[in-house]
Formats: sequence, structure tokens, C-alpha cells
Amino acid sequence: MTASRPSRTRLVVLHSFRIVVFATVLLLIHRQAEDRIARRTEESQPPVEWDVLQSIYPEATRLGSATEEGGIGVFDSAGRRLGYYLQTAPAGDRFVGFSGPTNVLVAFDANDQILSLRILSSRDTKEHVRQVIEDERFLPSFSGLSRADAIENRRVDAVSGATLTSHAIQEAVAFRLGGTIRSLRFPDPLALIEVQSLFPAAEAIEQIEDVPSRWNVLGANREELGQVLRTAPAADNLVGYQGPSETLIGVGTDDQISGLILRGSFDNEPYVTYVREDSYFLNRFNGLSLAELGGLDLQAAEIEGVSGATMTSMSVARGIVLAARELSRSRSIEPQQHLRWSLHDMGTAAMIVAGCTIGFTSLRAVRLLKLGYQLLLVAYLGLMNGDMVSLAMMAGWAQYGIPWRSAGSLLLLSATALIVPITTRRNIYCTHLCPHGAVQQLLKNRIGRRLHMPRGLSKLLRSVPFLLLVWTLLVVMWPLPYSLVDIEPFDAWVFRVAGWATVGVAIVGLAASLFVPMAYCRYGCPTGAILSFLRLNAHSERWSPRDWAAVLLLLLAVVLG
Repeated sequence: MTASRPSRTRLVVLHSFRIVVFATVLLLIHRQAEDRIARRTEESQPPVEWDVLQSIYPEATRLGSATEEGGIGVFDSAGRRLGYYLQTAPAGDRFVGFSGPTNVLVAFDANDQILSLRILSSRDTKEHVRQVIEDERFLPSFSGLSRADAIENRRVDAVSGATLTSHAIQEAVAFRLGGTIRSLRFPDPLALIEVQSLFPAAEAIEQIEDVPSRWNVLGANREELGQVLRTAPAADNLVGYQGPSETLIGVGTDDQISGLILRGSFDNEPYVTYVREDSYFLNRFNGLSLAELGGLDLQAAEIEGVSGATMTSMSVARGIVLAARELSRSRSIEPQQHLRWSLHDMGTAAMIVAGCTIGFTSLRAVRLLKLGYQLLLVAYLGLMNGDMVSLAMMAGWAQYGIPWRSAGSLLLLSATALIVPITTRRNIYCTHLCPHGAVQQLLKNRIGRRLHMPRGLSKLLRSVPFLLLVWTLLVVMWPLPYSLVDIEPFDAWVFRVAGWATVGVAIVGLAASLFVPMAYCRYGCPTGAILSFLRLNAHSERWSPRDWAAVLLLLLAVVLG
């Protein structure tokens, strides 16, 4: 029996309403993230307390307007210019010490020489900042330097025990005064013997003047063998477990990556050694062009960290991508614009086609076929590829944009997950494409006795996905320093880089499924809750508690935005 016209109209209106609510929340997340980035870019210098200025300029009575040097003029009661001051923030905030940037006041006298440096504020570790302030030589050693000397960091030594923090201050001051970015963390010049690890036939190296981080590699009779790119200083602010690392990138004459060497690091030595000895990780980038490397999305490319040294290795990976991107910008090279499809992507696409074919035809009733497909889904899409739609992924794409060029398989999987339930009444992703869901289906009927779930408890547990969605909005839009992968089990499938929280969610969810069929899907999955909310079904013409929950989430997004 077909639905009446009023019921059909109501169904279309409510279904459209749900899609609009979902899209609006995503749009609010994206706009709020854009505004936050814009505020950082346009941030002006914070005011300086008058007591601080008078401790430097005792005769000061008033301030003038902005000076030609980019600072604020300081005058006495007779109108005589005593000098000027400027701050390193926000321009110098790109230079991160141990855990954050430091805003420094640089005071000049009337002869354009530095009178004093004062730390105004810092987001770095308090202990390291205190060491810098209490050091008797570091800040005072800037006094009397000209602008040129300060830019070159002459006669200024780092603070022992707070090397990263003091280096970041030096770099921020030099950059704010008009200097170019150069590495203080890894100042040693490149040596031929280092390059020979990448190019055994190398007999000479020459630094390229307009790109100081790039060196030509020459062989016999000055034959060009390729080039070496240093990740310093581009990656100096990427911290692994406890500090940055420098990597050498070998580039062949065909402009493709030929090898990597982890040159130096401030990170823990055992972790650094693990990365240096993991040839599989270091060779993962071979064959990419510099433009491709600069446009690489590490998550979409499934670049996994080295076991036991995840943070160190992933900071190395981010560093080589950042260095390649910086070089591409300096050479006006645009990263690759077309979508790259790898064997990985094509394999995932094949699984999507197979899942949709089984899910939309009578083949889903063939038990042996379904069992074989589920085992393949778990092994290939789960354990090998780790391709799964997650709330963390959707939140990241909503904030910073969709990686159209580098995440082909995830884009196709996400499109299938969202579009199919909206248009066909079938939630193909949860039933036929999610490896975690497939494991729970395989666990059905594997235990003789099932736990009876009381109705009240079942109703209470069904609110868990909604609470997780609320938490997600708070984390994304407040924002809070929390990793959203920890509230879902999907990252546990990439077991080499998985944290204990996501592993715990996976284990608890699968254990519960032994006693309550599809326990995690029914009571714990916020991603599944979104797909279920968007699915066109026989009851879509009815206003339900899920609609009230969606309205509350929309209002929360409006308030946070």
C-alpha cells in the first residue's frame, strides 16, 4: 500500500530537514575554524604594561605612533625620542620552543641599538621559560646589538637545559627584525660524507644560493647526480616526543625522492634509533616527486609510524612534507592537482563495489558468500588498509576541508556511507562496508547464552552516541586539546599507531558483542548514529527523539560558533 500524499509530503519535508541540519552543523564547524585561523593571522600585538616600559626607559612619559622600523616610539616630557620597542608576537609565533612560542619585547635606543629584551608572555613550558629568564647571560647578551647583529644572532649562546626555548626566542627576534628564517636547532653545515649515504658516487656538494636548505650533488667530472633537501628550518617547530628532528631528502635528477636520512634530533635517542633502523618507513616516500610530497596527506596515504617511536617518526614524516611544501611555494610549484589512485585506493573501491552488489541483491542471502566477503572485509579493508569512516575524520574534514587529491578511497567510502542511506533506505556502510561491524556480525551466535538487556538500561545506553556527538562539538568548536579518535574503535585497526584509549573502546565493544548482538553498533557508535539519522526509512515521516537530539546539536553548534 502506497503512502498517502500528505504522508509523502511530510516524509520529504522531514527527510530534507534532517539533511539540512547535518549540513548546517558541518558548515558552522567549518566557518568557526576559518574564523579562528583568520583571527590568528590578523592578531595585533598585545598592549605592554607601562611599568615594564618605564623599567627600560626611566624618563618615558608618553608613546608615539608606529615607527618606520615597525615599532612604537617612546618619548620623554620634552618630546625627545628615547627609542622604540616592538614585540615578536604574532609574527614570531611560528617559532615554537619546547612546547609553544614566546612573546618577547625588544627595546631599542635612539641609535637603533638594543637596550633590553623582556619576556612578556609564553606558551612554552614554564620550567624552560624560567631557566631563560634566570640565566644571567642569555637575555642581557642582546643588549648593545645592532639590528643586523641581532638578526645574525652574534655573541648569543643558548641556555643550557632550555635550548629549544632559547633558540625559539632568538629565531623570533631575528625574524621580527627582518631576518630570514634559518635553523638554530640544526646549524651545522651539510657534509659530503652525509650526502654519500644517499648518493654513494658523490664527490662534491654545492649549496643553492636562493634556497639555502637545498644542495646540488655532483659526481665525477661535476656530473649532476641529484639534490639534497634539508628539512631544517622548515620543520624545526614540529615536535615528536620531546623535540624536533632534521631529515635529509635525496632527490634524483628526475625530481623524485630517492631516499631519506634522519640526520639529527632533539628527541629521545632510543626513538630516534628505531626510526633510523626502520628502512620500510624511510622508503615509504621513494618515487614521489617533490610536488607530490608537498601535497601529501599522511593520514589518507596511510603513512604509519614506526612501532615504539610513533611520535618521533610521524614528526619526521610531517617534516619532510612541510619542507617539500615550503620549497614548492618558493619555486612557485603548485602541488599535484589531480586525484592520485593507488593500488590501495583501487582495492578499497573494489570492496565498495562488492559490498554494494551483495547488499542490494539477493546475494546477501547466500551464507557462504556473505561469510567469505566479511572475512575479506575484515582482513583487507580493516587490517591491511584501515579504511573506515569515523567521526574524527568527518570532524577534521569539516574544519579544514576535504583532501580531494590525496584521499580517493576514503572519499569514495565516505560518499557511499552518506549518499546511499539518504537516497535508497539502506545503510550499506554499517551493514556491508565497516570492518568493525563485520566482526560483530561474525560474533553472532558464537556463544550459547545471551544477556537480557533490561528495557530501561537499553534506553539509557542508546543515549551514549548522542553524548559523544555533544562531546565532539565541544572538542571541535571550543576547541579542546583532545583526540577524537579515542572515542571510537576504528583507529585501533591501525594497530601500529593506535593509542590505548581507542584500543580499549574496540576491545570492550567487541567483548560486549559476545553477549549483546551488535552491542557497539547499537549503543556506542556516533558515526553509525549519524548515518541512521540520515537514512530514509519507513518511519521518516515521523518526528522522533533523534530529531530533537539533532535540533539540540544544531543549537549547540550555533552557540559555540
